[in-house]
Amino acid sequence: MSLLNIPTLENATGEVKDIFEEIQSTFGMVPNGIRQWSASPKSLKMQWDKIKTVMSKDKGEQKLYAIIRYLASGENNCEYCIGFNGSMLINNYGINHAELMAMQSDPSTASLDEKNKALLLFAMKAIKNADSIDSDDISALKQLDISEENMFDIVQAASHMYVVNTIFKTFKVEND
Repeated sequence: MSLLNIPTLENATGEVKDIFEEIQSTFGMVPNGIRQWSASPKSLKMQWDKIKTVMSKDKGEQKLYAIIRYLASGENNCEYCIGFNGSMLINNYGINHAELMAMQSDPSTASLDEKNKALLLFAMKAIKNADSIDSDDISALKQLDISEENMFDIVQAASHMYVVNTIFKTFKVEND
């Protein structure tokens, strides 16, 4: 149970209720992690908009983002996010438990195309040691025809997991 009084779909009101209903119709439930954001309705709206943006991407990019969320959460020991994203990778993208464990040890083992694997490794390098990123890293991505916007978005997504993990760990979000 969260340390905060977080509404359920049944007792939510106003914009929170509207967003919860949209989430319910999308996922068939309102996950505890998303419910946690309702402590700040403006933050809930922003987080839901981020989720919808990722869901609008092609399946390969969605998988990349799920892997980044999974690995970044592993770096932060956020049990909720590890479990949630690990389950998503298994159920939606056919990744098995052994592959998840291999990716934790070596992200380069992720079953992604060349561009998405390069973005994954770049994002992980950025969150582990941002100071180590240099012009060679950017040039290598550009040689793969990866835009600066895509580079920025992937680092933003990876680093955003630190925010998510901190919130979930601070307020003790329960597994679904």
